[in-house]
Amino acid sequence: MSSQFSHWSRFWLPPLIWMLVISLFSTDHFSGQQTSRFIGPLLRFFMPEVAEATISTIQFFIRKTGHLTEYALLFVFWYRAFQRHAEAPLKEWKRTHGVYSLAICIAYAVTDEWHQTWTSHRVGSPLDVTLDSAGAAAAMLWIRWRSMIRKDE
Repeated sequence: MSSQFSHWSRFWLPPLIWMLVISLFSTDHFSGQQTSRFIGPLLRFFMPEVAEATISTIQFFIRKTGHLTEYALLFVFWYRAFQRHAEAPLKEWKRTHGVYSLAICIAYAVTDEWHQTWTSHRVGSPLDVTLDSAGAAAAMLWIRWRSMIRKDE
């Protein structure tokens, strides 16, 4: 029983934990208003002569890049879990595992943005769902591309 849980937890726990982390990032504690208190001074430290509007633009870019990165990682975690569950080598592309992983990521992006509509300092955004989905899709394409390269080796 212990080895079954160990096997399960090694592959299924990472995407579930990462989803909890994403949920934490969706709270008011990580709103733009809150994170700008840290990102802004850090940027000003390295670029003291830069205009405030430029700092705001860079902060916006950093936050939106976070969406891509969060969901790219979520896709990788889910894809790895499906591959390992099926005892398929990670080097081998499985379309169904890719589709399942992408569907989970998109569904979670939608629910995550919906959750933000209930917080006081956040707003749910279709653009953010698109960025989240693009991050997951980019990870899927990268894994697919890597599997094609490895086949040729």
